[in-house]
Amino acid sequence: MSFKFIHLTDTHLVCPGLKLYGLDPRARLDAAVADINRHHSDAAFAVVTGDLTHWGEAEAYASFAEAMAALKIPYIAMVGNHDRREVCLDTLDAAPRDRNGFVQGTQQTPHGLFIFLDTLDEASHAGEMCAKRLGWLAETLAAAPADMPFLVFMHHPPFPVGIDAMDQIALKQSTGFAEVIAPYRTHPPSVLRPCAPADLR
Repeated sequence: MSFKFIHLTDTHLVCPGLKLYGLDPRARLDAAVADINRHHSDAAFAVVTGDLTHWGEAEAYASFAEAMAALKIPYIAMVGNHDRREVCLDTLDAAPRDRNGFVQGTQQTPHGLFIFLDTLDEASHAGEMCAKRLGWLAETLAAAPADMPFLVFMHHPPFPVGIDAMDQIALKQSTGFAEVIAPYRTHPPSVLRPCAPADLR
């Protein structure tokens, strides 16, 4: 049995009425939501892996929330290097929060544990996972059943991807991250079918 979910990322919303690089991010997100509703309303949920806004204004987060309210399935909102943690948490009920106030959480599914990580460093565009965040991940994995598959979602890649601009701002603690997940990489794989809406470039 397959399991279907939606993955969105880098919506980069700005304040209502403004454009970004000549484009309207809100109109593009509205189009994505409409496409999901039309073709993928049978998905369990959607995951939006960060850069929800471009500058982090409260008005941009409110616009994001308004657009996503039209989505017919639940969603999880994560943070990226263009986000602001406090404003995101204040505005979006869909943003998880761990005990330390980071935008981190989990979702149990029939095909394993989905883990959502906060890699935001508000002083840099590079990815950051401090000791508290890595500790939370280690505890989360240790508490999961030994035979449970898991998927980790994060905005910043923890390994080189071959795109220079992305590799320059990759996760700074990639070695520490690899060490945390290493004991669990033998967990059985899960058959998942991520679906995304039409290309909105």
